Amino acid sequence: MNSVLKKALKKYKIPSVWTEKVLNAVNFIKSQQYKFDKNIRKDLRNLPFITIDEEDSYDFDDAIYCYRIKHNGYWKLLVAISDVSFYIKEKSSLDKEAFNRGTSIYFPLKVVPMFPEELSTDIFSLLPNKDRYCFVCEMTLSKIGNLLYYKYYEAIIKSHARLTYSNVMKIWNKDIFLCKRFIKIKKYIKNLYFLNNILIKNKNLEKTIFFNSDEPYFIFDSKFRIKSIILKKRNLVHNFIEFCMILANKSAALFIEKNKVVSLFRNHEFPTLSKIINFRKVLKKFNLRLTGGKNPVIKDYFNLYKKIKNKPYKEIINLALLKSTKKAYYSEKNSGHFGLAETHYTHFTSPIRRYSDLIVHRTIKFILKNKNKKKKIIKNYFLNKKFFHNIILMKKFSKQCVITEKRADKAYKFVLDLLKFEFLKKKIGSEFNGIISHITEFGFFVKINKLFLDGLVHVSKLRDDYYFYNKKKNFLKGKRLKKVFSIGDFVKVKILSIKIKNKIINLSLI
Repeated sequence: MNSVLKKALKKYKIPSVWTEKVLNAVNFIKSQQYKFDKNIRKDLRNLPFITIDEEDSYDFDDAIYCYRIKHNGYWKLLVAISDVSFYIKEKSSLDKEAFNRGTSIYFPLKVVPMFPEELSTDIFSLLPNKDRYCFVCEMTLSKIGNLLYYKYYEAIIKSHARLTYSNVMKIWNKDIFLCKRFIKIKKYIKNLYFLNNILIKNKNLEKTIFFNSDEPYFIFDSKFRIKSIILKKRNLVHNFIEFCMILANKSAALFIEKNKVVSLFRNHEFPTLSKIINFRKVLKKFNLRLTGGKNPVIKDYFNLYKKIKNKPYKEIINLALLKSTKKAYYSEKNSGHFGLAETHYTHFTSPIRRYSDLIVHRTIKFILKNKNKKKKIIKNYFLNKKFFHNIILMKKFSKQCVITEKRADKAYKFVLDLLKFEFLKKKIGSEFNGIISHITEFGFFVKINKLFLDGLVHVSKLRDDYYFYNKKKNFLKGKRLKKVFSIGDFVKVKILSIKIKNKIINLSLI
């Protein structure tokens, strides 16, 4: 694993060593005795905030707490996010290093963090029974889960428990052992359950689940080699936490836009007509239809999703959908988020691992600090070249966040590919069932069941006929026998060879 990681860091020029200046800054933060200022921060240490993450999570930057308001039936949802901006000052050595890295990269078994571990996994992390400075988004939701009001403020909290998605799911299902273990906070975990039942029926939120899918998870042996690959299933708790974070992010974007100041937004553009046409070609193979004509909206996609939810070709449709949409990106201009069907969206909830969120925190704090000043004065601050958050610098921030995000994605995929191919060497000669996921003029790709990987059946391996590619209908057809191969066909294949350099798994049909 170490050699693979070193290759990735070198190939994509990812900084992974802390300078002496940065380490000195960490020691300075650790040595400080920070005094809790009641005039600035609310003391919420008595409230039963909890963190909910994966079993192997590296850092904990969000905690939640909710309750039902008795007199009107509304809900209060508090999302507490680590107040990284309190410690990381603008233009400091730690800030410059975080800007340079842009994001933490969560490789298998190893994290290359945006901030040094002593900060990211300790002082910044919302560890149980530890006083932690937070930035809170407090939201009021209607009886049906609509966002009514929101406000932001600095606070100090103490997480009452570190829970996992699976543990919370078991408590929701009345697991006797876990209910007894967390008896002191059981009723607050049940509040999350009741709120989740409301949110999953909310028409403004249900659509977000469409873009989520189960992910392959790698189990390693003692020598850090992949031993097996399993599918990591999402449960209701994953979706609930995502709902909460989406609401907090949406509120942040609305708050920034309302105050007319420059910041970073998370945009996701609508698919182009040509992309929609190509997507519909794939759907036709499965006798599926995307409604909405030339301008389908997220509701049309969601209605389609409900039809394929438990189908074996679901991943093929998801893959085709991803190809039909552009990747979300950061910008100083707000263009809306198609995938979430939101007119305003940003990233607020992960400042430990994303520089974009740190910028958003600073923006909101600036607005709160100057809330009694006229909006025109605030806006002029942001236009002023001497002010840290002027429009020119914000463009620089958005550009850097896009670059570092792409770099991280490429490096992560590079490491995974090398590990996968190393694992597949043992599988040469083995036979598997699969489904055709992509067609080209030189063959077709098959998503291999149980391995969650794609391999290539080259046309030269189709020896029963001469096959030609129909680009318009996106299939391969035999000249003599008229046999057709198209996306969604179920096939049985054998792994012939692995070309690690070209990242190709060569297959033949059985």
